[in-house]
Amino acid sequence: MSQQFSEYIKIIGKGQKGSRSLTREEAYHAMKMVLADKVTGEQRGAFLMLLRTREETPEEVIGFIDACRELLAPDLSTLTPQIDIGCYAGKRRQLPWYLLAVALLARKGYTVMLHGAHEPGSGRLYASKALPLLGLPPATDIPHAKSQLAQVGVTYLDLSHLLSPLNKLIKLREFFGLRSCANTLARLLNPTLAKCCVQGVYHMHLDHKHCRVNEAFPEFDALCFRGDGGDPEVNSERDTELFITRSGQTQEIILPAQTQKWALKDTAMDVNDMLKFWRGEIQHAYGQQAVIATLASYLVLLEDISVERGIALALELWNQREATQFPFSG
Repeated sequence: MSQQFSEYIKIIGKGQKGSRSLTREEAYHAMKMVLADKVTGEQRGAFLMLLRTREETPEEVIGFIDACRELLAPDLSTLTPQIDIGCYAGKRRQLPWYLLAVALLARKGYTVMLHGAHEPGSGRLYASKALPLLGLPPATDIPHAKSQLAQVGVTYLDLSHLLSPLNKLIKLREFFGLRSCANTLARLLNPTLAKCCVQGVYHMHLDHKHCRVNEAFPEFDALCFRGDGGDPEVNSERDTELFITRSGQTQEIILPAQTQKWALKDTAMDVNDMLKFWRGEIQHAYGQQAVIATLASYLVLLEDISVERGIALALELWNQREATQFPFSG
């Protein structure tokens, strides 16, 4: 048992009147010990679930991110994507249509780093399962990812290749029955420090917390919004608040709803439907608005343009796509 770590547990767990949140420095040291496996399983579980009960403060998350980035593989610096997109929620009501928006970004000439994880028994469709059917197998290591970026413009790396200790924390949901702050940290990681970073969240107010964290890292621009199922996909059946942070300052932009029709749950979740839609063989009302609105939001971040211009450009890119090819093809 680590006596030093016990002090961090006391700080956050000493009751409503006796406890307080961790400082950035304390959070950094605590998470560094967790990731280095220098705590017992009981200490780790108590720490993560106490944080889950009252939710992490932005300052704590910033300290945790400091610890995570310090442990990233050095050769990640050889990857230089222009935009980083975390894919951690997994889809359960609709297919991951945002992946087609990513494909269109690559065809416009942007390089895109996708990363994610999967949780055992979640029953969700993760990007890593859909991408091979769209023409992009997940990268097996960092050199493979570098090759994909050069040839296709997009790569997907599992969190196990980026930061294995953080991936292990995400997998603890199988034992806790609850997610921990690890899911938030993975979304905020931006492991290659790409100039632009996209974060989809699910719960209300998490977008505001992400903004406060993003403001602490002015070296890159960030887009955060409440995405479908928590993934980086705009569901424009409703207005979407896009929070864009540049140089430590956050601006809120409203992406208006594009449709008044609410889609029913997709019970089949067949990725082949995405291919058929890409090829123009079928129509898909939800897929259409999701691809265009999501791509528009990415373009607003990347090109610093208005929402109206982003939507127009997204439609133009969609109409000009090579429908006979796989979405991802070198």
